[in-house]
Amino acid sequence: MGLDLQIIAFGPFTADLRRRVLERDGESVALPGKAFEILAALLAQKGEILDKDTLMKTVWPDTAVEENNLTVNISWLRKALCDTPNDPKYIVTIPGRGYRFIAEITVRDPSQPKPWLKSAIAGALVVGLMVAVFLWYHSRPTPTNCIAVLPFRVLGSNPSNEYLGVGLTDALITRLANINTLTVRPMSTVLKLAGKDPFAAGREVGADTVLDGKVQQLENNIRVSIQILRVKDGSSIWAGNFDESLTNLFALEDSISARVAASLAQSLNTDPKRNTRNAEAYQNYLRGRYYASRYTEEGFRKGLDYLQKAIDADPGYSLAYSGLADCYYDASNMLLPPQEAMAKAKAAATKAAEIDPTLAEAHTSLGIVASKYDWDWSTAEREFQTALKLNPNSSAAHLWFALYRAELADLDTAVKEMRRAQELDPLSTDASSYLATVFYWSRKNAAAMDQVQKTLDFDSSYFPAYITKAWILESEGQPAVAVCEKAKGIADNPWTLAALGRASALAGRKEDARRIVEALREQSTQQFVSGYDIATIHAALGQNDEAFTWLDKAYSQRAEWLGYLKIDPQFDSLRQDPRFRDLLRRLFPDR
Repeated sequence: MGLDLQIIAFGPFTADLRRRVLERDGESVALPGKAFEILAALLAQKGEILDKDTLMKTVWPDTAVEENNLTVNISWLRKALCDTPNDPKYIVTIPGRGYRFIAEITVRDPSQPKPWLKSAIAGALVVGLMVAVFLWYHSRPTPTNCIAVLPFRVLGSNPSNEYLGVGLTDALITRLANINTLTVRPMSTVLKLAGKDPFAAGREVGADTVLDGKVQQLENNIRVSIQILRVKDGSSIWAGNFDESLTNLFALEDSISARVAASLAQSLNTDPKRNTRNAEAYQNYLRGRYYASRYTEEGFRKGLDYLQKAIDADPGYSLAYSGLADCYYDASNMLLPPQEAMAKAKAAATKAAEIDPTLAEAHTSLGIVASKYDWDWSTAEREFQTALKLNPNSSAAHLWFALYRAELADLDTAVKEMRRAQELDPLSTDASSYLATVFYWSRKNAAAMDQVQKTLDFDSSYFPAYITKAWILESEGQPAVAVCEKAKGIADNPWTLAALGRASALAGRKEDARRIVEALREQSTQQFVSGYDIATIHAALGQNDEAFTWLDKAYSQRAEWLGYLKIDPQFDSLRQDPRFRDLLRRLFPDR
């Protein structure tokens, strides 16, 4: 019997490789699709080592992916199995090689019912009839407060079509967000639900309903099949199919969004504002957003390229300008220096707001530029308030408004706004980690450590959380070198290297810290390195003059993190120096 026809049992779990379902004691376990494929590949090895390259080629055939994709999915798989790398019951990491499945397995014949199944069928039919009557009676439409649009699944093996599913998901989320009485989970949250059981996904993000859909392309035509499910009782509210040509995605989006809104007993604007009618512009916008969401240098390059192509095809496309602004900001410090990236982000966001003054995303981007680069605090306040008024359910607007208020040392508001961002986007690693950072800035180390650990428990590959954890440990007088080495092992960049340099200085390893400073100076001749980060190492070494030299450099660079100088404990040792107060006056002249 082939592997694809097997049901494999291990411990309390069963993996049905035909239906791609993992169960524990008969209950479904939520697991992303790629994580399930990894599990299937490990089970097929029957206890033998499966090297990383082979595993990645098996799970992502004909697709170039980074090793981090594998690490993240292994982490999800371990969480689903309640397994840990330090005390593994199922999956062992073989350093430098790959992974091995160590538990005993039993192969079952799927053609034979489970022992208890026959005796349960008759009762299940009776119960099922009763449940059906109950659901029919309670299936009358009721107001829906929160919906999660799950990532559309693209059927077929052509990786070039993957953007269609992400793009339609993003477009539908954007359209449904126009309903004032409806809270729509943002794209950053739903992307993490890919491959999960719809009802489990809905419960995970606190949604009342979920929209589950799939996309199939045949030559120049596409079919979209969707269903809307009520999480509370498992009922189907509505289902439908849509067929359109690939060149008429606008009609497809309009048709889906209108009928979805009607099914929820809500209403969209009677004359929804169309940002473009240019098919080429729209498809390039979808591609640009898709690649930018990968958050890699290659992704940013492709994202910027496709978004610019969308604008070239339709210079009046406001969403494309907004997307371009976001991509430039995200690429700053990684792909481009702030002076270049932020100026272009501001220009794109300004153009988006000029074309469509009601676009909340454009005002959020303008607030980010004003607070992170221009240090124009009154403009930042106005733009964030405008964004929140236009879309009070925007998690991104609440998150960036929280960080802006933190820069002004209004930490109580920062905590409140960050918690609201979390409520609107429960799976946002950014919101979770930034909340820990705000607690750290507030000198609430116990709360900060608790929050940062929650972040790492959720996503152990999120390197900024390790840096925050190091800061917390250091403020408590504890060593943090190992934590910074972990961050650097995940993402080797100037920020993680600087964090390691500061941790080394505070741990008494001053020669190591000095070598890192020299390494950062050398890197600064080839790429952007924030003077703020180098200043933290000099401050930890007690080299105040050098610290102020690099803080002045950070000021001339318009380095993003200099805006947190008022509250950052890393510079507590410099606060009584007149040069520190002078720098604050330059940053906050009216405050």
